Amino acid sequence: MLNVNNIIKTLIILFSISFILYSQNTDRNNKTAFFSAIESGDIKKVRELIRNGIDINITDEYNWSALHRAVQFNKRDIVRELLLNKKININPILPNGAILENDGKKWYADGETPLLLASYYGYSEIVTILLNFGANILAKDNVDGAMAIHIASARGWTKTVLAILESYSAKNTKDIVNAVDNTGTTPLMWAAMNNRVSVMNLILKFGAYINAQDDDGWTALHFAAASDSYKAVEMLINNKANANIKNLDEKKPVDIASDTDIQALLNKYTKQ
Repeated sequence: MLNVNNIIKTLIILFSISFILYSQNTDRNNKTAFFSAIESGDIKKVRELIRNGIDINITDEYNWSALHRAVQFNKRDIVRELLLNKKININPILPNGAILENDGKKWYADGETPLLLASYYGYSEIVTILLNFGANILAKDNVDGAMAIHIASARGWTKTVLAILESYSAKNTKDIVNAVDNTGTTPLMWAAMNNRVSVMNLILKFGAYINAQDDDGWTALHFAAASDSYKAVEMLINNKANANIKNLDEKKPVDIASDTDIQALLNKYTKQ
């Protein structure tokens, strides 16, 4: 004789398993649809999925958050839509091993928040949106301890650097223009080593210390000279940079310059 209770228990278990599998499949489909909508800029679909309860802080198969992807694809309206949700984590970080590639050059992005990512791409409007919603202006990556202003300076995004410096967050943060990374390197130094003269001019107007030294005693002029950045060297000299400051190895900027034109220029301002 069949045991009715056992049959009922078996049916309940089978139903539960089926429901779990159905739910997992639905969640997986919604996740795929969510990230696809973000990439394509389909804000109606994004809103629909949010209304239907999708986790606003969900990550994709590469552990990138929805907010990171919206920034990466330069979808301003979707960035704003995500930020309007009270459950959003505005400062999620990219996983270790995250690499960005632009013009064949790799950029290690471990620990970057959406603000840092927007600064890398030079999306000044998104930077402003994120800061207006309270993104941490002092957030650092896990590579160099670089902040948004360091990254934007290194990349040469003048409008983005300006957006950061003119933000309410910057005005309420002590001396952001001279903020240092994990090795004491300032935004001016990051710009100098990459020959970003326009950014350097802007940063100096906002009060950057032209003769600041990093943990190894290097100044912006050292970095510019070592990077064969003639225009950066010239610009710093014209703004009264001290060519006689020595680093911890007792070397002046002229001592580490390999470009002969830079050496000739620096020799005019270096005491023998």
